[in-house]
Amino acid sequence: MQLTDHIPELCLDYDLKVKNKSDALRELTHLLFDEKKMKGMGPALDQIMARETTESTGIGHGIAVPHARVSGLKTLTCSVGIVREGLEFGALDKKPVHVIFLICYPPTQQTTYLNFIATISKLLRVKENMKALLECDSNAALVAVLQGMSEGLEKEEERYSKQMPSNPADMEARDAHADLVLLARLQLFEEMYESARTGKRKIKDRIQNIRELVNPKILKQYDRLMKNRAPAVVPVEGDTCQGCFMKLPSQFAQRVRQDTDRIHTCNNCSRFIYVV
Repeated sequence: MQLTDHIPELCLDYDLKVKNKSDALRELTHLLFDEKKMKGMGPALDQIMARETTESTGIGHGIAVPHARVSGLKTLTCSVGIVREGLEFGALDKKPVHVIFLICYPPTQQTTYLNFIATISKLLRVKENMKALLECDSNAALVAVLQGMSEGLEKEEERYSKQMPSNPADMEARDAHADLVLLARLQLFEEMYESARTGKRKIKDRIQNIRELVNPKILKQYDRLMKNRAPAVVPVEGDTCQGCFMKLPSQFAQRVRQDTDRIHTCNNCSRFIYVV
């Protein structure tokens, strides 16, 4: 996924000057809706603020992903703010947040949203990528870094698909979060393939490359879910699974947030879940 396809250059602030979380959320929401001339800023900001009062969207590693589902939007769009000195955000790892991706998306693009935040999380776990963002001295430089990171991730997947471990034990030892990111991307490309009028060959090749990267046991469960109760991978919002809309036990939801060494599934519908 090319992150900058959903991040207009005018919706970036490479040196966001704010004193607290609330100010950051307001600034980035106004930036997004003013520059894009979108309707629904009030409800979106209310939703974003309400979400933060119940559970912080600081996902650790210096990243926050405040978000809102906004009816009437045509596609996912995002504003980005860099807070160089760090900002107290109540993050999962209790560390300051330096990079904020404020995301608004239509209810029909749940998979795009899921893939977007999963990609952000994967890319910015790499210290060199975070360092590059914090060193940007202009919005144009910020765009270039985001583009480079996205392209690097795609090339990494292509290289890895040619070097897949043949030993099952090696597959089991792989990073579970990486597999979840791949599943989110696989689901997105499969949805794109179904709706595409042109370029289907390229999308199909991409799907095959991603499938070769996923642990076979996990892929088997994914295929079964896609056949019987698609989508197979869903986000959790307000401790509620967005696949079956059943509320998860609070302790379980908190455990999923903290335990990134495993892929978790909803106890009710068995879908793969991504908690933000």
